[in-house]
Amino acid sequence: MSPANDSQIPPARTASRDELRRRLSSAPAAWLNDALENPELGPSELMLLLRNPATPAAALERIGANRTWMGHHELRRGLARHAHAPPAVARNLLGHLYWKDWCEIAAHPAANPMIRRQAERLLLACMIELGAGERINLARRATRGLIPAFLTDPDPRVIEALLGNPRLVEMDLLRLANDAANGSEALRRVAEHPVWGQRRDLRLALLRRSELAVQTALRLARKMDPRDLRMLVEDDKVPQIVRVGIERRLREEAGGQSPRDRPTGAGEWS
Repeated sequence: MSPANDSQIPPARTASRDELRRRLSSAPAAWLNDALENPELGPSELMLLLRNPATPAAALERIGANRTWMGHHELRRGLARHAHAPPAVARNLLGHLYWKDWCEIAAHPAANPMIRRQAERLLLACMIELGAGERINLARRATRGLIPAFLTDPDPRVIEALLGNPRLVEMDLLRLANDAANGSEALRRVAEHPVWGQRRDLRLALLRRSELAVQTALRLARKMDPRDLRMLVEDDKVPQIVRVGIERRLREEAGGQSPRDRPTGAGEWS
């Protein structure tokens, strides 16, 4: 900002409320410090200040020390997630927020990484107390540090919500598919998902699970490369009834010839 422009900005201590609202979200640190002395400064104006990435730690510490201001939930949340919030102030504020706030802070890219991890720890500690609807909500938004806690959730609806989480990766679902704690309904939802159900390694892992319903397994097998299916026919980890179904289908496609005797690459399924 040039000196000419600086001279046109009214002093922060005496600026009108309208002027505060115009400038707080983008003003420089010195102006913000002075604005804290302005009697027109209220919760709405403070929220604008907390959205300004230039707000310095000293100003944030002053806000955190004001009991009247900290009586407002949105100000506690905004201060805790600010990148420059003093860690001791932010950690203390986390204890006065709700699980949805912790979820938001854990995922906020500008928040202090130490505070983001603390928010994740608080979420993990309270998950046992959350109802199914709350876990479904959280599963959709969970950060990487939270995702492992959802992989064995007993409610298949939570698993389904997790499948739509943009932070989920295939390795997570391979862990889910290989975990004996997950039953047929959770496995079915993974198998029938329009995106994750197309992953080769995940299909192979699911077909090795005896808990996966036979009809679901055979539907999944229809989408697979015949070379993978011939491998599965020889895999002792695949349930016998599924191997029989796959072998029958391969035999039909091969004109009655057993897939064990059929040349590799000949007449693959389209």
